Amino acid sequence: MDMENKKTILIVDDEPAIRLGLSATLKRQGYVVVTAEDGTDGILKAADVQPDLILSDVMMPNMNGFELRRQLSTVPSLASIPFIFLTARTASEDRVTGIREGADDYVTKPFVTEELLARIDAVLRRVQTEREHGRQMGKQDAQVEMEKFRKEILQNFRHEIRTPLGNIMMSLEMAVNHKFSNQEEQNEFIHIALSSVDRMDALVSDIILLSDMDQNEVNQIRQAIDPMIHIVMPIQKRLQRYQSREIEFVHDIKVTDTILAPRREFTQALINLADNAFKFSPQSGKVTLRVKSTGNGGAVIELEDDGPGIPLELQEKVFERFYQASQGDNREFQGLGVGLTIARAVFTSLGGDIKILEREKGCCMEITLPALRPEDIVYG
Repeated sequence: MDMENKKTILIVDDEPAIRLGLSATLKRQGYVVVTAEDGTDGILKAADVQPDLILSDVMMPNMNGFELRRQLSTVPSLASIPFIFLTARTASEDRVTGIREGADDYVTKPFVTEELLARIDAVLRRVQTEREHGRQMGKQDAQVEMEKFRKEILQNFRHEIRTPLGNIMMSLEMAVNHKFSNQEEQNEFIHIALSSVDRMDALVSDIILLSDMDQNEVNQIRQAIDPMIHIVMPIQKRLQRYQSREIEFVHDIKVTDTILAPRREFTQALINLADNAFKFSPQSGKVTLRVKSTGNGGAVIELEDDGPGIPLELQEKVFERFYQASQGDNREFQGLGVGLTIARAVFTSLGGDIKILEREKGCCMEITLPALRPEDIVYG
């Protein structure tokens, strides 16, 4: 038997002579053998060595074999270990009890060594076959789910691209090829086209940044941040998408020292976080932005909304890539579900993080941009 593939067998029997004899026999067959003197000892040994199979006597003091099997079945890591009863009891009801308790086989004493070895080999082979089958089924199920998820992502991406592209083409065609009674009507179509261009640009920028993340090429060169130009104004521009919701945007900027961060990535991350806040805000809701410099290029930023909030069990999951997109046909909101993923990646690449603070109502995200590190590059 290959040393790397040696199976471990736990023998549980209160008679030392039987433990010794069985142990010697099984070791000669290439098995690793561990022994226990009763059921209580058997549970401890099973938890310690995680054997491939257990041979247990039925009649033992303190805890008999049936009770040992019941106890093991309550422990997830031990419940699936193959189990063979060894006993001198031959009554059919005892065999039924053994099988009912989850035994894989039931061997009566005295037994023929060759028969016992054959039964052990048969149980181990059957278990191995079942596990291989289970793994194959698991792989197939995973492949089916992955293919379903891939199609869903592509479908959502197609929708996110085609919708603004269609608006651009239709609006420009109307603005160029039709005569309008007044300039305002023509300007309206141009405005729709520009708005759609902005939506496509944001989508493409997210996809490019995702690609940079996958290649470990996220820009980390830190530059001076102008709070109005690189934070407030871009967020106000994104708010225009939600004009019909009449959301109130309030900002509290307390910057006494220069904030240093990769400008494009920093702004893109904050826009995505703000977009998430706007998206889940109620009609006439309020979104509050707080920015405070912490010295040496660092800052702490909070974005708070009065929407439904994020349940505790989902507060890490929402940062997973495509989480929004994986909601199937019932997906309520636009987007690919990568905004929070990108935002966290940008700040963690700089040594910071994003976490969701506890609130009785709504959602508050705290973004930490740490002070300059020795390895950071500052430009401009």
